[in-house]
Amino acid sequence: MPQLKADEYIEPEKLEVILDNSNNLCVRIEGRGEWSKVSVRQAFPYSDPGRFLVLSQDEDEIGIVRDLDELGEGSRKLLTEALGKRYHVPVIESIESVEDAHNATRWTVQTDRGPRQFLVRDRHNFRRVKQRGLIIVDVDGGRYLIPRDARLDKQSLKLLEMHR
Repeated sequence: MPQLKADEYIEPEKLEVILDNSNNLCVRIEGRGEWSKVSVRQAFPYSDPGRFLVLSQDEDEIGIVRDLDELGEGSRKLLTEALGKRYHVPVIESIESVEDAHNATRWTVQTDRGPRQFLVRDRHNFRRVKQRGLIIVDVDGGRYLIPRDARLDKQSLKLLEMHR
């Protein structure tokens, strides 16, 4: 299998992203090789979505896409869909309750994907993301978003302020 240096940028005009017969993401880089069962993740900073995307196969990094917008339409669409699946974050629409639960708090919320319940360990699990809002990370690594422009009801706001 061909290897690139992990920090190597992939030239957009040489990159082709396709799906194989099993709907796995595959990557071809002109003059370098082909990879199957590729995953894509957002590199830091998370506040700059669609830029600095890391392509990897298993644990081996293939290279970095500087900007999704520089890619051809087909490749851009497939990577955008893969990122959406990987980073889907339910949006909290209201907070029903927050209760103490064994060195954590149990949050019961309504999201854009229906009701959810999750545990949060401490205040470090609340992260402000400049362009998105507030991300809450649960004990299992799941993430929930309260958008910057959210219009939470008074009870939700009170619970959020008391427990974050």
